[in-house]
Amino acid sequence: MPSRGRRARASERRAAATSTRPETDAKANGIFHFVSVNPSSELQKSENRSVIRSHASKYIWRQHRAVRADRGSSNSKSSHPPTESLPSPDDPNIATEKRPWPLASDIVKGEESLLLLPPPQKYTSSTTEDDYMVEAGVSSCTVYGSRQVTQYSSNVQSAGSNMGEAPDTYENGNNTVTGPFNQLMTYVGEPPHVFPSMLKSSSINKLMRYATFELWPGLVPGASNHIWRQEDVMKSWLPPALANPALFTAFLYGAAGHLQTRKRLESSQVAPQTREEKLEQVICETETIKQLNKMLVDPQQLCTDEIILAVLCMAFNKINYSVWTTNTDTSPRVPLCNLQWLHVYGGLSLNDQHVKGLFTLIQTKGGLDKITLPGLAETISTSHIMLTTKYLAKPRLPFIPIFKDTLVGKTPNWPDLSLNACVVPVNTVNLFVNLQPIPAHDPYTDPNPSDIFTTANLSKTLTRVLRHMQNYTAVINLHTQGLLPGLELAAIADRRNWIQYQLLSLNSINECAKYYHNPDPMNASHNCSYDDSIQQSENYKIYEPTRIAAMIFSLLVVYPLPAANRPFRRLCRLMKGALLAAEIKSVNLNNPNLHESCWSGAAELLLWVVLLGAIAARNTSSEEWFVEQAGNVVQVFGVQSWNQLKEVVERIMWMASVCDVNGLIVWNEISREIWIARGGESGERDWRW
Repeated sequence: MPSRGRRARASERRAAATSTRPETDAKANGIFHFVSVNPSSELQKSENRSVIRSHASKYIWRQHRAVRADRGSSNSKSSHPPTESLPSPDDPNIATEKRPWPLASDIVKGEESLLLLPPPQKYTSSTTEDDYMVEAGVSSCTVYGSRQVTQYSSNVQSAGSNMGEAPDTYENGNNTVTGPFNQLMTYVGEPPHVFPSMLKSSSINKLMRYATFELWPGLVPGASNHIWRQEDVMKSWLPPALANPALFTAFLYGAAGHLQTRKRLESSQVAPQTREEKLEQVICETETIKQLNKMLVDPQQLCTDEIILAVLCMAFNKINYSVWTTNTDTSPRVPLCNLQWLHVYGGLSLNDQHVKGLFTLIQTKGGLDKITLPGLAETISTSHIMLTTKYLAKPRLPFIPIFKDTLVGKTPNWPDLSLNACVVPVNTVNLFVNLQPIPAHDPYTDPNPSDIFTTANLSKTLTRVLRHMQNYTAVINLHTQGLLPGLELAAIADRRNWIQYQLLSLNSINECAKYYHNPDPMNASHNCSYDDSIQQSENYKIYEPTRIAAMIFSLLVVYPLPAANRPFRRLCRLMKGALLAAEIKSVNLNNPNLHESCWSGAAELLLWVVLLGAIAARNTSSEEWFVEQAGNVVQVFGVQSWNQLKEVVERIMWMASVCDVNGLIVWNEISREIWIARGGESGERDWRW
C-alpha cells in the first residue's frame, strides 16, 4: 500500500495536470484554464507559472500582430523615405521577412485577468510570422556550462532556433549618429523603432532613458583608475546594448526592477506590484532567457562580456516585496546609503540560478582580469561584495577597485585621520590631501601601548580592519558636514567596498584554528608562527565576538543594507555562541576573579560588543538574552547612564546620527531590567540606580 506522502504527491500531480490541460484540448473543447492563486505545492506553482506565461505571451503577441497588420495595410498605401539613423517600422525598405523581432506597440490595453485565462485562439500565420512568436511554456531556467549549454525546455531551444540574427539596424554603424549621447536621443526620442522586445515602445523608451541617464551613472562612478562622467558610461555600455538583443532586454529587465524598487524605497508605504509592472518583468525576463539560451549554444558567444553583463542583470534584479512589510527600521537614514545604489540593490532579491551561472561564465572566461568591457569588472566586484555580505560568506572573486591604489589602502585624496588608537580632532584645512604615514610607522598595523585594540590583545589583521572602519566612519562624519569638499563619491565608494571586502575576508576563529601556521587569517598561503594571529591564549576567545560585532556595525554604518535584508538573525546566533565561548556568563557581580577573565583588559571593547549585539537582536527571539548579558556587563564596569555608555563606545567606533536611536532603546531596556531585578516596579519610569 503506498504511503501517505506518495498518495499526496500523486494527488498534487493530478491536480496540476487538471489545471494545466494540454493546449490542444483547450482549443478543441473551448474551455478556460483556471489557475489557483494559492497553489498547494511547488509543482502546482510551477505549472501555474507556465500556464500564465503562455497565455500572457500569446495575448501580447495577438496585440502586436494586429497592430502590425494595421501598419502593413497603411504602409501598402503610402511609402516614406528613410530619414532615421535607426529605421522606423513604417519604413517600406525594410522587408517584414528580414525582421527577427516583433515591432513594439503603444497600444497594449484591455488585458484579460491573469487569474482566468481564456483558451488561445488558433492562428493561421505564415512561416515568417511564426518566427516572431513567443512559444508557449517558455522555461525561466538557463543552464550555464563551461563548454556547452543545455536547455531545460525543448520549447526554448526550438524557439531560439527560429529566432534570426540581430537586426541590421543594430549591426550597421554607418548610419548611426556619432556620439553615444546623440545616438541614444535619436534612438529613444523619436519612436517607433524596431525594438528587440515585445514591450510597448513607450515602456522601452522609459526604461532605456532611466537606465542610461540615472541607473548606470550611479552604478559605475568610475573605472580604469579615473572618475567617470555620464557620457563615459553611455559610451561604454550603450553601443553593446544596441548591438546585442540579449543585453538590450536584460537592461530593460534590470531597469524595471530597479525603478520599481526605488519608487517603493522613496515611498512611505510599500505597495505590491501592479499588473503592468509584473507584465514588464515577465516579458523582459522571458525574452532575455530565450536570447541567452540561444546565444550560449554558440561557443564563440559563450563567455563574451555582453553575455556576462546580461546574466549579471538577471542575477541581481529579482523582486520580492513580501518581506518588506514585516521588517521595520526605526533608525535614521544612513549617510551615503544610496551610493552605488546600495539601498536599491540591497532591497532587491537574488536569483540563485543566475548567480551560479554568472560565476560559471566568469570562471570559464578565465577570471575578472579577462573582462575588457569598461566598468564591467568593477560592477561585478561591487555586486559580489553585496552578495557575500547578504550571505555572510567569504569572497570568491578578487576585489577590483576603481583606483588601483585602493588595493594597498591608498585611495586617492583619502584623508588619514587615524592616530594611534582612535580618531582624534585634527586640522581640517588639508584633510582632503592624501596624507600617507612614513614607511617606518603604519598606524593601521603597528602596535601602540595606548592603543585600545593592542590593550585588548587583538590580532593585527582584525586590528587593521577595525582601524580602517574607524577612519571611514570619521571621514563620513566630516563629509556629511561639508568639511571635505575635495573628496569624490567615487573615492568613497571605492574605499567602502575595499573595507567591506577586507572585513568579509577575515577568517572565523574556527578557520584560524585550521590554519594555525598562518599569521594572516585573510591569507592562507603563508606558513609562519601562530602567535601573530592569536597572540596569547586569551586572545582567541574575544577575537570572534569582536569580528562579529564589526560585521554588525558595518551593516549599520559602513555598508548599510536595507533593514529587510540585513542578516542580523544569523549574526545574533553567531554572536551568542561566540560570547558563550568567551565566558560571558562569568562577567557578573558575583564573580570574585573577574580580573582573570579574557575580557579583563578589554572592558570597553566588551561594552561595545554587547551593545551592538543587543541592537542587532531587537525584535528577535534572542533579544531578552542579549539585554540580560548587557545588563550584567554595564553593572560590572560601573556604567550608570546612557551618556557614560556612549562615551565608551565612541572611543571604539560609533556614528551618533545612525546608532543613537537604537542604542538608547537598548539602554532603556537594560535599565528597566536592572530596575526590576533590584525590586522596582515594572511600570516605573525612572530606571536609574
